[in-house]
Amino acid sequence: MLADEMGLGKTMQAITTIRLLLHAREVRRVLLVCPKPLVTNWQREFRLWAPEIPVTIVEGDAARRAWQWSLPDAPVRIANYELLMRDRDLIDRDDAHFDLVVLDEAQRIKNKNSGTSQIARSIRRSRNWALTGTPVENSTDDLVGIFDFLSPNYLTLGMSARAMSKAVGDHILRRTKDKVLTDL
Repeated sequence: MLADEMGLGKTMQAITTIRLLLHAREVRRVLLVCPKPLVTNWQREFRLWAPEIPVTIVEGDAARRAWQWSLPDAPVRIANYELLMRDRDLIDRDDAHFDLVVLDEAQRIKNKNSGTSQIARSIRRSRNWALTGTPVENSTDDLVGIFDFLSPNYLTLGMSARAMSKAVGDHILRRTKDKVLTDL
């Protein structure tokens, strides 16, 4: 999980790493899921940091989205969280597999019982990343839903804060502006 504070470049870090993985042929199909208002920002940032990578925005009516989901030569697809719910049947197909699924604003799946969290966890994938500037909004239990996407059953509801902190320490990269300001 990349949990850097807002403004420290999570988007750029994700895009440049996706670019490296695509060029190394370690991944071929990437799904990036973000809130709807951020879709165009991600598209713009891909043009800036990886202009040679074709990006497909999943949008439009049901027929258009079905076509976009099935495109064989689209290395990166960007979809919003709400579309995951609407297109569940297209995402749950046996032939729908992604080499990498990236969730931006991953706190959207902190409630492991929500429909959004369930569909995100059901996406067939080989690798997954979670990006969020606020990994814990209300309680440490927020991490359970996100980690159920990253590594199912790694954390459990009701774990003590100390046990959870120890368990996730090697899996979360969090930097704050006050810690890295001199490096920027």
